[in-house]
This record gives sequence, C-alpha cells and structure tokens, in this order.
Amino acid sequence: MSALVGKKFLMSSLRQEVLKTYKQILRAGKTWRWPSGQVDQTEAQRKYIISEAKELFRRNKYVSDESAIKQHLMEARARLEMALHYKNPYPRPVNLPPAAVASHQGKKWKYQEKIRTRSKPIYIKSIDPES
Repeated sequence: MSALVGKKFLMSSLRQEVLKTYKQILRAGKTWRWPSGQVDQTEAQRKYIISEAKELFRRNKYVSDESAIKQHLMEARARLEMALHYKNPYPRPVNLPPAAVASHQGKKWKYQEKIRTRSKPIYIKSIDPES
C-alpha cells in the first residue's frame, strides 16, 4: 500500500515539475526580446518558442514512464537554458566528431554510428526523427 502512495506522490511531484517548466517556457516566450531589437524577428521568435513548447508538450502528453518524463524535463530545461544563454531560441546544431564519417560498411561504420548516437546532446532529441 505504501509503495502505491509513494508512486502517486512521485507522479504528483513530476506533474508539478512539468507544469512549472511549461509555465517558465511560456513566460520566456512572452517576454522574449531579440538582442538587436528587430521587432519582426522578436515577434517571429516569440511565436516559435510558444508554438514549439505547446507542440512538444502535447506530443508527450501521454508519456507515463517516470524515466521518460524526467528525460523530457531535462531536455526542456536544457533548451530553455540554452535559449536564454545564447539569446537564440532555435536548437543549436550538433557537431559530430571529425572521425564520424566512414564508409557505409564494416566494423568501422558500426562504431562510427555508435559514436554519432552517443554524441547527440539531450536538447536535440525532440527534433531528431531517429529518437
């Protein structure tokens, strides 16, 4: 019985964290300012932040696995922090190691593919079609 109560409490606290993060992102979208002060760019970026947040949170609405929820939360927070730090709301490109390009055959290709999947940062998983 206590395990069930503990799980409900954990899910309740995760729900609160998700809602808090969602509100932070929406608030950042509403108050976003493009550093150069261009009004049209600022407005476009505000719309992007809000629509991206809504779309990703809706897409993951039915995720019930605790570890998956925590992963999505980490990604959302990382993307928010990077947007605020770099003053750019768009996801940053992933840089692959220089040795990551090999022919499509043999052991070396499999090893390079493993490097590519491990080198993807958390903030890019939601826009990566392979994830």
